[in-house]
Amino acid sequence: MGSFFNTLVNTLGFSASPQVSWSQLLSGGAVYAQEGRNGIPEPIRYQLPPGLESYVYDDSVGDYLDQISSSEQGSYLQWSYYPVPIYIEEPPDYELWKPFVEKAVEEWSAYLPLTIVDTEAESRITIQRTTLELGISGAARPVVYFANDGTLQQQVRILIGQQEGLAEVTAVTRHELGHALGLWGHSPDQADLMFGGYHAIELGGRRALRVPTIRARDLNTLKRVYEQPTFIGLTFPESLRRQNQ
Repeated sequence: MGSFFNTLVNTLGFSASPQVSWSQLLSGGAVYAQEGRNGIPEPIRYQLPPGLESYVYDDSVGDYLDQISSSEQGSYLQWSYYPVPIYIEEPPDYELWKPFVEKAVEEWSAYLPLTIVDTEAESRITIQRTTLELGISGAARPVVYFANDGTLQQQVRILIGQQEGLAEVTAVTRHELGHALGLWGHSPDQADLMFGGYHAIELGGRRALRVPTIRARDLNTLKRVYEQPTFIGLTFPESLRRQNQ
């Protein structure tokens, strides 16, 4: 891996892969940005997605942008085209699982265009039910990579613990989708959806589910993320891409 790609990946704490397994599925044309130092393009700002564009920032509650990961160049991970295709795994032994995941997708769709696709091959975000470590309800694992057309792209896999009940599935998916859509960090406020604590709390010796909704502070922060520049979707020079293979 080259120094720039390592810096971007390590700073954000993401996985990196030069392998392109979804490149034929990328939509839209390449975006050529102004070239900066060492041939690295300058990150650019895209037009806000419709829901976030119409959302009015709530000054009374603020945001937690300072908790969201970015590269040293000030680039944030965000989606560069819409709708973002999402594939939801359908466990053969748990048919009721998918509708509870779809509910969380529908809620976030009010702010960023999302679409549920029929196969994993079509997706950019995959949601699956799996076994996770004890105490872990869910996880979001992004990969950034260079596509065949030279653009920097991302893929996200969301893991939901199979020990979670149906009500918990919606709550955990709602939180992990927040990460996948650009909130790569946690809020210090336990009332926020993206609070970094457990999804469940202890009340009088019993376990009770935290079911936070998407709050104004979460939306304020997401809107600010999409107002920031990003490298995602930009075309990098071939010489730089070769360094990262």
